[in-house]
Amino acid sequence: MLDAKFNWQMIPQQPDEQVKEIQEQCQIPPILANLLVARGLTNAHDAQLFLKSQLQQIQLPNQLHDMEKAVKRIRKSINEGQKITVYGDYDADGMTATSIMFEALETLGANVNYYIPNRFRDGYGPNQKAYQKIIDDGTKLIITVDNGVTGKNEVAFAKENDVDVVITDHHSIPQELPDAEAIVHPQFPGSEYSFGDLSGVGVAFKVAWALLDEFPSEMLDLVAIGEIADLVSMAKENHALVKLGIQQLQQGLRPGIHALLKIAGVDESNLTSQDISFALAPRLNALGRIADGNDGVKLLTTVSENEADQLAHQVDQCNKERQLLVDQIFKEAKVKALAPDNLTRKTLLIVGHGWHQGVLGIVASKIVEATGKPTIIASVNDGELVAKGSGRSVEGYDLFAALDPHRKLMTAFGGHVMACGMSFMITQVPAIAKVLEEAADQQKLDLNQKPKLRVAGRISPNDVTQELYNAIQKLAPFGPDNDEPVFEIDTPEIVKAQQIGNSNQHLKFGINSQGQVIDVLAFNHGEQLHYFDPGAQVKLAVKLSMNNWRGQKQVQLMLTDGESSGTLILDQRAKRLVPSMFTDQADYIVFNDQLRKNIEGNTAGRVLNGSQPVKGTNSNELVIVDVPESIDELVHVLQSNKGVSEVKLYLYNFKNVHHSDLPTRKHFVRLFQTIRQHGQINLNNQMEDLSNYLQISTEQLIFMTKVFLELRFVTIKNGLLNLASNIHKGELKETETYRKYAKRLQVERVLIKSDTRSLNEWIQKNLGSN
Repeated sequence: MLDAKFNWQMIPQQPDEQVKEIQEQCQIPPILANLLVARGLTNAHDAQLFLKSQLQQIQLPNQLHDMEKAVKRIRKSINEGQKITVYGDYDADGMTATSIMFEALETLGANVNYYIPNRFRDGYGPNQKAYQKIIDDGTKLIITVDNGVTGKNEVAFAKENDVDVVITDHHSIPQELPDAEAIVHPQFPGSEYSFGDLSGVGVAFKVAWALLDEFPSEMLDLVAIGEIADLVSMAKENHALVKLGIQQLQQGLRPGIHALLKIAGVDESNLTSQDISFALAPRLNALGRIADGNDGVKLLTTVSENEADQLAHQVDQCNKERQLLVDQIFKEAKVKALAPDNLTRKTLLIVGHGWHQGVLGIVASKIVEATGKPTIIASVNDGELVAKGSGRSVEGYDLFAALDPHRKLMTAFGGHVMACGMSFMITQVPAIAKVLEEAADQQKLDLNQKPKLRVAGRISPNDVTQELYNAIQKLAPFGPDNDEPVFEIDTPEIVKAQQIGNSNQHLKFGINSQGQVIDVLAFNHGEQLHYFDPGAQVKLAVKLSMNNWRGQKQVQLMLTDGESSGTLILDQRAKRLVPSMFTDQADYIVFNDQLRKNIEGNTAGRVLNGSQPVKGTNSNELVIVDVPESIDELVHVLQSNKGVSEVKLYLYNFKNVHHSDLPTRKHFVRLFQTIRQHGQINLNNQMEDLSNYLQISTEQLIFMTKVFLELRFVTIKNGLLNLASNIHKGELKETETYRKYAKRLQVERVLIKSDTRSLNEWIQKNLGSN
């Protein structure tokens, strides 16, 4: 049985009047109208403004704290020709924020350059050595983007060297603030700004807007990338900024982005927020993880198509290297995570040697997904004593709160509820691991409690259309506070299933929709193939997606979660049996006496005689090793095993499979008449001619002849077939020959020749639990 990973929570039905108003006025399906009302959009005006974003939803920049001070100081540097350095960050939000600020200052004629810190040399945020380098190069004003609010000491250092700092940031504000010329921040204490969840690029965009004295719509494409990549709220102002930014991206005006999307295989004219999440953002982030984030700014700001193409290929290659690193480290980390000493822990601290420190956060996320446990992945290089790590958490466990009181155990630490970064002496591993476990007890972490999954409603496969997909996209862009709708499909008919990917790590199966097949993709779930075999009884939680292949568009589904009911049926029909097939602690049902003797004593489970009464088994796993003489024998075995969770089907077949159907009574009548009309028939010479004449197979002819012999309708001597001299009335179906042949054909039809779906449905039907 496949258990759901999430606790599915169906969105309740909202007031009919509100739902109907939004459905009719906004021209969207009722299920989406109900979703909007549940999210607080209770009238058509608000819903239409959400669906069709307008500039009026975007707040003016002067509402941000210290905006006037920042603009005044920046303009002073521009007017006096002072050198300005934009100090950014190495992730996608930081690169896009740097690009926006750099382009705005260039437009105004500033003497400007930019600096993206190196993850390994400079670390995150302000760095005094980096500041020293910038100052030595003649910079008189540093403008931070997507960082800076924690740089109290670095800003003081800059001021001591007669260099001013303007901070634009969105990260958590510390108790002690830097003495900067200005701190532009959407969450500044006492600020009247009403939307505090702008990302770094959102804040940089507001500063650029204030500097340029006009709305810089040409920069919205960068805003969309940075905000989606940084996983900020997709409500209110951000929703409008990103929606308009995606429209800008669809125009393909930036050579660098255009080139990168082409390499990624994304249809630029139909680009979605999902394309940014899964194609653009990971590639940009890969630069900062294992290479140089400055190349990302070059890519985003270049006007040269040749340079754009060259940089895009470099970025893509960097992303491929990142993927290989993640796969390699994840495999090693997973082995450690599943080691006996970690299986009993509620939290994980996994330390490797020589792991690339730029991808540890991604690996941590994958381990969390695989184990459901808060995880820190760290690495120490050979010859060093300090390890660097990244942590990711689960719902119900505050990772920052767990470690913040124990900073003395670490040489560096920062983070928030769900993630952290840290450095520590390798000797402190036991102490930090103990702190994590104690915090799990203090916070009453329950690993058995499933995370919540909001389900918009139930649909059938027939509802999965391009029209529904287009309606869903009206709600985009998706992200926190505006999750992409998830739908439940209850017990669809699965028609095919297969593993895909270089190492069969992904799963693809089809469901029937009025005779058409809708593809369902499940990334990193290849090992669950058998749960989705044809005939399986499953409920699906899915999102709608569009597959655009060579100009052909087809709606497909992306699996978010799944849950099976009934018994798991594994169709593993085998042409030969090998010892490795008998290693499970299962009950093995064997019908053939000699085969049963061969298996007994060579398996970890019990070997039972399928031809004898089987009154239930001791195991939840039942393995049908071979085919029975009659289908009734297997039916009895299945109906005697109520509650078995898994049935594995080897159904090894000793005998040759018949290729002909059971002859009808008309066939027998015609054979009898032919013998009577022609008299003696020489079977040695005329067998093929006779079968052709009767339009039956030779196999059927032999079988029918044996039935006649048993009934004493005919005689055969020296290969000569004749009618018997004294024929008594007899019933064809009462002969032993007929009964055996009919039973064998039924066994072959049901157990050997059937497809997986038909076989699974037959097994489910005959199980005692169904």
